[in-house]
Amino acid sequence: MEGTEGLSRKSGELYSRLEELQMRVGKLNGKIEDLEHKIDQLQRSPQSAAVAAAPPEAPPPSAGNTQQEPVQPSSQASPQQPPVVTSVPPRNTPPQTEASQMPQDQAAFEKASQLLQNGKPEAARKEFQAVLSRYPKYDRADDVLLNIGECYFAEKRYQDAIESYQQVIDKYPRGGKVPVALLKQGTAFQQIGDSTAARIIYERLVEKFPGTAQAQAAEKKLKQLQ
Repeated sequence: MEGTEGLSRKSGELYSRLEELQMRVGKLNGKIEDLEHKIDQLQRSPQSAAVAAAPPEAPPPSAGNTQQEPVQPSSQASPQQPPVVTSVPPRNTPPQTEASQMPQDQAAFEKASQLLQNGKPEAARKEFQAVLSRYPKYDRADDVLLNIGECYFAEKRYQDAIESYQQVIDKYPRGGKVPVALLKQGTAFQQIGDSTAARIIYERLVEKFPGTAQAQAAEKKLKQLQ
């Protein structure tokens, strides 16, 4: 009986101690939970402070609004200088040449005459003929016909030259080119070997235009034909 009572007493003491230990463990667990909660708050507080201190991010521009706000110029910026305008001097126009101041018919005549002087009788003849075709009322038509005869003469087409000289004599009998045309015509007859026709032309020249340079030249030629 005493042994049984002793075991019961010891079991009760052990049970009491066990309950006491459980209470202490519970209190320790509560303290541990409080500590963990405080540690968690301490860990979170720096992040919250950093987030609060950071400036808010600008919202990204929408796809439909890409226009940027104009940048206001600084009040200390130097004023914009006006553009420097350099005046372009007027282009000097070359003075008009004598040919550009001439009438078209006279310019064409001078062109043909230049070709003849440069030893191009065929090209010159075509230009003289073009003058007569384009300007039938040209006041120097007798000169043109005479020069056509000169071109034929230079080309050694003496018969064509004789006919051109005759046109000067027939169309412009009172013109100043008749003595020259007669002298040239007589020379062309000499070139083809017709001395008789040449003598008749020279005598006619001396008779109708005495005292002229062409008449004096014809007299010399008549002496050579004797």
